[in-house]
Amino acid sequence: MPNLTRADLVSRVGDLIQDPDNTRWTAGQKQSRLEEAQEQFVLDTRALVDSTTATPITDQQEYALPSDVLDINRLAHRGLELQRISKFDLDFYSSQDWTADKGTPKYYYVDLDPNNKKYGLYPIPQGEDAIASSLVIEYIKIPPVLSSDSSVPLDSHTLMIPYHMALAYYAARQLLLADPTQENIVKAVAYGREYETFVTKCINVFRHLSETQPLRFKGGRYFKNA
Repeated sequence: MPNLTRADLVSRVGDLIQDPDNTRWTAGQKQSRLEEAQEQFVLDTRALVDSTTATPITDQQEYALPSDVLDINRLAHRGLELQRISKFDLDFYSSQDWTADKGTPKYYYVDLDPNNKKYGLYPIPQGEDAIASSLVIEYIKIPPVLSSDSSVPLDSHTLMIPYHMALAYYAARQLLLADPTQENIVKAVAYGREYETFVTKCINVFRHLSETQPLRFKGGRYFKNA
């Protein structure tokens, strides 16, 4: 299955809404809806994942997140997964100022302010915890902007190729709903269903890929228990 570039997707959207020559909607309007579509698809599926490492600093609680973080999937310290908690819960369950508690981190909280994305460790790491690259952050990634006609959506990720048409259906739906004639509404509903089908398929495929099953012995060979 070939990649679909931004130009390909604009063409597919044009066909879906019977506007191949960009007379009703401009190419720019279609591109804008495609940008919206790829972010929505990642929000709906949580399938576009990246990871990074960081080094805890003694007596430092909060750390910057990459700018392309949409949400954190998993955060581990020295190979042990930390439990996510909210500041509200820390306030509620602590009988003292939790921002002063020190020790090996067991929890983390997240602040996804677009202008200052960060996470905090609780308790605050100490010298023995400040091991280089001992924090591993796996996160849902905001897809890069489709900056040219040759750009490939969803971060050019090979496993995302089968879902490129989902973006065309989503973009076509949004454009048709902006001109809500009876005919357009009927088409928009149908395209919305196509988009949801792609979302469901993607979720199921990536769930299967992420599952781990123990190996068992059978007849002298290893096999995965289905």
